[in-house]
Amino acid sequence: MGLALAISLAASDLPKAVSEEPAADAQYHSEDYIHSEPPQIEPTQSFDAQEPGPRVHVMESGISEGSEAPESRAPAEALADMEPARAYSQVVDNASKRRFLARGWEESSGSSPRHAGDYSYIEPAGDAAPARYRVRIPTTDEYTVYARWQAAKGNNPAARYGIRTPTGIRWTEVDQRRDGGMWMRIGAYHMRAGSRYAVRVSGRSQEEGRIVADAVMVVRGTQMTPPGGDAEIGKTLGDQATGHDVIREARSHIGTPYRHSPPQTCQAHQSEDCSCLTSLVFGPLDLPDDPIEQWNYGREVPRSDLRPGDLVFFKEGGSSVITHVAIYSGNGNIVHASSYWGRVVEREMRYVDGYYGARRLTS
Repeated sequence: MGLALAISLAASDLPKAVSEEPAADAQYHSEDYIHSEPPQIEPTQSFDAQEPGPRVHVMESGISEGSEAPESRAPAEALADMEPARAYSQVVDNASKRRFLARGWEESSGSSPRHAGDYSYIEPAGDAAPARYRVRIPTTDEYTVYARWQAAKGNNPAARYGIRTPTGIRWTEVDQRRDGGMWMRIGAYHMRAGSRYAVRVSGRSQEEGRIVADAVMVVRGTQMTPPGGDAEIGKTLGDQATGHDVIREARSHIGTPYRHSPPQTCQAHQSEDCSCLTSLVFGPLDLPDDPIEQWNYGREVPRSDLRPGDLVFFKEGGSSVITHVAIYSGNGNIVHASSYWGRVVEREMRYVDGYYGARRLTS
């Protein structure tokens, strides 16, 4: 079933470094050279150090972050971390001078525009050095890390990104064969102020396929829309819109207050619940503002074949009917209107209980 979106996106060229003060050129920190990776592959979101660190939000037992328990709310501290008082973002590309180090990695030129036009890559090996991005973090705070690469069959399905935090390197596994082609959310992290190699891509993997290191973006706050870069200025999307186009539009709703409709009115960027959000994003398809009825649109796809832009449905708390709908945004994340967070967010899908199935409305 084709998608006929008529969405006007206001976007700019890929964001450049935004600094609150000039970043001084620093010599490579010795710790960045001697810090070795753990000898074994860690599971997703693991640590390589056990030191006292910042608060880590842990979902309350039995609380789903969808629509099941509107009386439950996220902790005030976690809500305060979502939108910073002062915005900051920085992009570091494999071609960024003095900000990218990848010993033993090869360079390749691609045909895709912007950051995907060239990238570094390596075939995984036990003694391979990681590719490192030196990022300036202006203040110790909460940040969201995104990465960009071009998905390809020859890529690695278990590439690992490591983010430096006060508690050590946190490793997250991504599938570079399936996801890619736009800014993919790696996760939100507490990061320490300074200009150091804060993000890295491991040169090791238990799977075959080249590991790609292209561009990374660090944005202050845990729920800030990635600034610019994924669409042309003033581009209007037609019937050839892709799942990536859907995600760009969905992300423009991040931060919108959650209001259940009915009885509240479904209003774009003002008042949205889960099915209101999806009906607005897929506007020309006239989706009903009801997650149960939205299940009848598009075609069903297995969980193993999820792609950005797919609708994902949940039956939370053992419900016999669908209670929540979201938009899959890649790398295990969803964009959805969450009663738990009280707004539209991009979060890990694992935090919503009772996965039921997925439907694809894009061609």
